[in-house]
Amino acid sequence: MRRHELDTPALILDLDVVEANIAAMAAFFRDRPQKLRPHFKTPKTPEIARRQMEAGAIGITAAKLGEAEVLARAGIGPVLIANQLVGRQKIDRLLALPEHVEIIVAVESLLNVEELEAGAKRTGRRPHVVIEVDTGMHRCGTANPEDTAALAERIAAGPLVYRGIMGYEGHTVLLPDPTDRREKATAALERLSAHVRALRAAGFSPEIVSAGGTGTYDIAGSQPDVTEVQAGSYVFMDGRYRSVRPDLGQPALTLLTTVIARHGDYAVIDAGMKALSNDMGPSAGARLPFTVARLSEEHGTVQTGEADLQPGMKVEVLPSHNDTTINLHSEYYVVRGDEVVDVWPVEGARAYR
Repeated sequence: MRRHELDTPALILDLDVVEANIAAMAAFFRDRPQKLRPHFKTPKTPEIARRQMEAGAIGITAAKLGEAEVLARAGIGPVLIANQLVGRQKIDRLLALPEHVEIIVAVESLLNVEELEAGAKRTGRRPHVVIEVDTGMHRCGTANPEDTAALAERIAAGPLVYRGIMGYEGHTVLLPDPTDRREKATAALERLSAHVRALRAAGFSPEIVSAGGTGTYDIAGSQPDVTEVQAGSYVFMDGRYRSVRPDLGQPALTLLTTVIARHGDYAVIDAGMKALSNDMGPSAGARLPFTVARLSEEHGTVQTGEADLQPGMKVEVLPSHNDTTINLHSEYYVVRGDEVVDVWPVEGARAYR
C-alpha cells in the first residue's frame, strides 16, 4: 500500500528519517562522558525505544508510571520516571513492575520518600530514586542545595537506593534566540551544579545527574557535572522544535488528511482537535505551503495561501507538537519512501496515569 492510499486521518512515520535522527543524536553522545537517556513521551512506542537503545542510549526516560509499565512489559530498561509518584496506588503499581527491569523514580519531598519506604516495607523491594531539583522551571523539585543534601541524607538512612539528582531546564529549550537559549540554559545547569557540589560535600556524590531536552541537548551534553541527557523530541522533530532548532534532525512524523471542502481562500481538512493538537500553535503543511489556522472537533480550517487545495486531495500536515498529537492516536503507519511497510501500535498513548 502507498501512503496516500491510507484512510484519514492517519499518522505517518518515515522510518528512514527516524533512523537518521537516532543515528545523529547517538553520534553526538558516543565519545562524551555524558550519555543519552531519551524521553519516551514523544514516540510512545517500544519499537523506537529499542532502536534508541541499540544505537547507544543508556536507558529510557518516562514521564509517567503508565509509560514505564509499557516499557517494562516490552522488557526495555533501565527506565527513569522523571516524575513523582504520590499515593499508595501508584507506589504499589511501581513495585509490581518486573524486577529484571531497573526502574528509578524521582522524589522531591519527605512525603515521596516516606510513601516509597512504606511500599518497600510492604514488598521487601528497594526502590531506586533520584532527587529532582528546581533549576528555574518552578514546577517540581527541591528549592536549594541544602534541602537536596538533607533529603539525600534522609534517603540514605532508609531502604531506598539513592542514585543521584535530576533537573530540567524546560523553560529554556524553546527559546528562539540561540545566544539567549545558551545563556539561560547554562544558568539553569549551573544551579544544578550547585546541588551537585552540596551533595558531594555532604558525602552523597550523585552517580546520576540527569538534565536536558532536545532544545538544549548540546548545552547539557557539554556540562561537566551532567551524566545523562533526556532529549526526546529529536527522534521525530515537530514544527515547533524545527522553528527553534532547524539544525537538528528532519521531521519524521506527519498527519495524512483529506481535504473535504474549499471555500474561497480557505479549505477544510478531516482532522480536528481529536486528531491534531494546537497547544504549541498552528500546524502547517508538510510539503505544501498552508497553515491549519483553526481546529474544531472533527474539522481543520486551513489558510490555503498559494496551495491549490481541492476537495478529495490528500495532504500531509506537520504537527506543531508531536507529543500531544501522537497521544490522540493508536497506531503509526510506518513508511519507507511512499510504501507502507508496517503498522506499529502507539502503546504509550494515553498512558497518563
